Amino acid sequence: MGSLFNLFLSETEEGKLRKMLLSPLCLLSFFYGLLVRARVHLYRLGIFRSSSLPCKVVSVGNITLGGTGKTPFVILLAELFHGKGIPAAILSRGYKGSFSGPLGIVTDGKKTLMDVRQAGDEPYLLSRKLRGVPVFIGRERRLSGQAAVDKFQARVVILDDGFQHLPLKRDVNLLLLDARTPFGNGWLFPRGSLREPLDQAKRADAVILTKADLSVNIEKLKEKLLRWAPGSPIFALRYAPIGIWDQIQERTLPLEVLRGRSILAFTGIGSPTSFRRSLENLGARIVGFNSFRDHYWYRPGDLRKLLQEGEQKGAEALLTTEKDSVRLEGFPQGKIPLWVLSVRHEFVGKEQERFEEFLWNKLGLGKKG
Repeated sequence: MGSLFNLFLSETEEGKLRKMLLSPLCLLSFFYGLLVRARVHLYRLGIFRSSSLPCKVVSVGNITLGGTGKTPFVILLAELFHGKGIPAAILSRGYKGSFSGPLGIVTDGKKTLMDVRQAGDEPYLLSRKLRGVPVFIGRERRLSGQAAVDKFQARVVILDDGFQHLPLKRDVNLLLLDARTPFGNGWLFPRGSLREPLDQAKRADAVILTKADLSVNIEKLKEKLLRWAPGSPIFALRYAPIGIWDQIQERTLPLEVLRGRSILAFTGIGSPTSFRRSLENLGARIVGFNSFRDHYWYRPGDLRKLLQEGEQKGAEALLTTEKDSVRLEGFPQGKIPLWVLSVRHEFVGKEQERFEEFLWNKLGLGKKG
């Protein structure tokens, strides 16, 4: 829009026009913020009621639209509980999946019971990455949680994307923020990407800063967060690539295979720049980078175009994320291999030991469960 207006308007006039065009969004953001605060207040007063579960509830969520790395963090938590011998389950709403019932089981911890289109990409990915951890989807997460207790004797349920899901009480409320752009542009939806006013961060028991290694000044950010979430401990995470999966030949390759290779990358996730940065840090030579909208379901035509572009640009491989890989139904085999970058979250420095101590104390489970 700016480049078009520059042909007719001065810089000052363009700035005034931009403000006029954005002012309706600012007004909508103001009323949206009032509604959010009113909803939280009604739950606090008990006018809207929250249900309890006969197990511990750990909520993982954010206050911005877009990717903050919730899925890898949910995997980290689930593996942490499973490794300690604590029966756990994951409760998801099944975003973008076709399942519309109140309660569905994506996996019983042993076998995947739904396909990706029914479950949605994130719950399906969780079912493939985790063993011994049931994954539920459905609008009524209280029902899912009760089923996790009744069917699988879960002692802990992880509420995926649960910061705004106030109908269910939680024992630990974890707020994830992208350390590079923790508050977006500082405006509420629809003017900006905030799902809630910043002062609602005070509901968090702890703040988790993802992609902390990419932040310009992490210590300054921590100081700022103390204003919005006073008394909440802050933990820092970073993405750690762990391997390459050859989707066609179904084999694992070492990360070193990317060094110096010409790669055509593509992704439909909320934060594509972090994916690109990871590839660059691994030494890949990116000859093309295609960004699709978050949760984008690839069509056969999209995939053929990617293969054609890869061949034209001399790419030695196409590369995408694990979250994208489950949305690649019917990917046509071509002359170029299709690779998937596997990543996980890891705590910065000695943060994991500090986080585990916080978590066990908060849940009252003890270090051994």
